Amino acid sequence: MELIGVEAGGRGIKQGEHAARFETGHLGVLQGCKTFILQNKDGQIDSTHSVSAGLDYAAVGPEHAYYHDRGRIEYTYAMDGEVLAAFQLCAKLEGIIPALESSHALACALKRAALLPKEKIIIVNLSGRGDKDVQQVAALLAAKTTNPKAPNAKEK
Repeated sequence: MELIGVEAGGRGIKQGEHAARFETGHLGVLQGCKTFILQNKDGQIDSTHSVSAGLDYAAVGPEHAYYHDRGRIEYTYAMDGEVLAAFQLCAKLEGIIPALESSHALACALKRAALLPKEKIIIVNLSGRGDKDVQQVAALLAAKTTNPKAPNAKEK
């Protein structure tokens, strides 16, 4: 069984545009915790971005760092545009409004499912309700309609 964690790829894997700590972070200490942190060359905490407030943070929890270091969990990231598409698809097909945090996992699962044989099973943990995110998603989608490059103009 594979375990996969999905971080916030934001608008792209460039400084200040994401919150994918395992992708570009370095070991450091923040708020008394030694873990992977997005930081500049001087060790100062970098700005982050994610459509999900719950993932928009410069450090990752120590348990995730532990599993990462031991190779128990593979970590990847999903971009804002992929996350919004997965949010919409889940709501449309399943009638479930996922949290934006969970929508990162859905975006990853959709990409991986396309590469797997049909008999394979993927289980996705939907960790929260998306009713708290509906207004934000509506605003982001409206902005994208009026400006096709928003919110993922800088995606990798």
